[in-house]
Amino acid sequence: MSKSGIPAAPLALTLSGVLPFAASAGVMWAALDNPVLQAQSGLTLLVYAAVILSFLGGLRWGAEIVGRGEEGPRAGVLALSVLGSLAGWALVIYGVLGALNWQVYSAAAAAYLVHGLWDTGAAAIPPWMRRLRAIGTFGAVVSLLAGGAVYL
Repeated sequence: MSKSGIPAAPLALTLSGVLPFAASAGVMWAALDNPVLQAQSGLTLLVYAAVILSFLGGLRWGAEIVGRGEEGPRAGVLALSVLGSLAGWALVIYGVLGALNWQVYSAAAAAYLVHGLWDTGAAAIPPWMRRLRAIGTFGAVVSLLAGGAVYL
């Protein structure tokens, strides 16, 4: 257990998971004079964001199924848990079609923020997981906004 009360393995894995966000945004800034590399890194950032949004939705889906016992999962929570995956997919398609701009990264950051607020406010999630999600959300949102700022 770390000083934050977050188990060491999930904390290390979450921090590791933030690295591709930061690295992709960093390459976008480093490649200001290379629009092809910048776009490739920008698309990489969007694809990774979509993958992790899908992962987070899967966590919520699983928590809903396991946590509800005999009552069974609530359809509304299951439906909400797939919205991040769908949003991520739509943003990747938008980027692939050539719309790499500050708006697509802002929309991805907003999706992360909404999902993070949903997770950190969930009573069914242990307090250490809420803190962990806040860390991951912060890293993703800052990186996505930094990537989008390249296009301002």
